[in-house]
Amino acid sequence: MKHRPLLYLETSVFGFYYDEEPRNALRREAVRTLFDQIDLGVLHAAVSLLTVEELAGAREPVRTGLLSLVERLERLVVDSDEADRLTEYYMAEGIVPRSAAADARHAAIAAVAGAEVLVTLNLKHLANELTERRLNAVNTREGYPPVRIKTPEEVVRYED
Repeated sequence: MKHRPLLYLETSVFGFYYDEEPRNALRREAVRTLFDQIDLGVLHAAVSLLTVEELAGAREPVRTGLLSLVERLERLVVDSDEADRLTEYYMAEGIVPRSAAADARHAAIAAVAGAEVLVTLNLKHLANELTERRLNAVNTREGYPPVRIKTPEEVVRYED
């Protein structure tokens, strides 16, 4: 059986599932395809308590839809102290600004949980090559394997 890497879906991905803005049509379709592939067992994905808490803060009726998506996924259990430690390193080294502490926490959770890919639509603080390289330098130094950072479009794109 082919290896299915563990994908950690952070909060930004979920909102696009229901986004009806024409300018977001490609992202919406990529996110829906991502969930279809997860449901079919093609992809292996999980969320954290942080993701669930952030989605639970959405207004109704969107909250119910977002939380129904979460129910389709595995829940990660991580050492909270270790995730806090990595989060602090990411911010102290200027990789993710302190004003975006939740983004740093998502990256730390992915590393501590052993996720191979962090799936995000947070293009400002996470989904860029420089951030990925810098986060992984910290991860390597701290004894964690690298975590790839990809958008849903990149995850569902594959070649025959």
